[in-house]
Amino acid sequence: MDNARTADSASRLAEDKKWLEEKVASLEKEVENRSRIADDLKNENDTLAGNLSTLEDEMAAAQSAVSYQDFLDAIEVVEAFKAAGNIEEAMELILHQNFIGYGTFDGAGNCPCTITFKYRTHDWNPGVVLDLSEFNVEKRKIVLTYLTVDDLENNYQFVMSKGGGFYDMTEKWRIEEIRLKGKEGQAL
Repeated sequence: MDNARTADSASRLAEDKKWLEEKVASLEKEVENRSRIADDLKNENDTLAGNLSTLEDEMAAAQSAVSYQDFLDAIEVVEAFKAAGNIEEAMELILHQNFIGYGTFDGAGNCPCTITFKYRTHDWNPGVVLDLSEFNVEKRKIVLTYLTVDDLENNYQFVMSKGGGFYDMTEKWRIEEIRLKGKEGQAL
């Protein structure tokens, strides 16, 4: 009888051992899955924290106040650019840090001319810029959109920043870049 009880106990212990081994394996799998989920959540949290920081910086930059006087000064620079009779006068109004150079199509310096900024080359002709049509502020820069003559396919967006010029390094509003913006009903 003792042998039967011992055999029965051994059988139950073997079943309990097998059940415990399966339970441990199941728990190990669950721990592994939860660990992977925790890692994924940590990575996602880090990404979201980085995105939040970037958005906070952009919001702070977007909310940076541009005074009315700054706005008027930026417009005055574009108006001087419009009135410039030659490329040298126009160059006085360009921000030095993004300026690469300029060129004329003849040896005498007559226009049409090109102004090369860091990111693009812009054809410059006197008398093609008309009236201010819209404006906005982008990260401490003033963007002024001006209409152009009918012969041109695009209007001009003057991106204005404070900084030194090509000849005069005094910090004031200058043209950092001139972007093209499609006219109403036209694609770029």
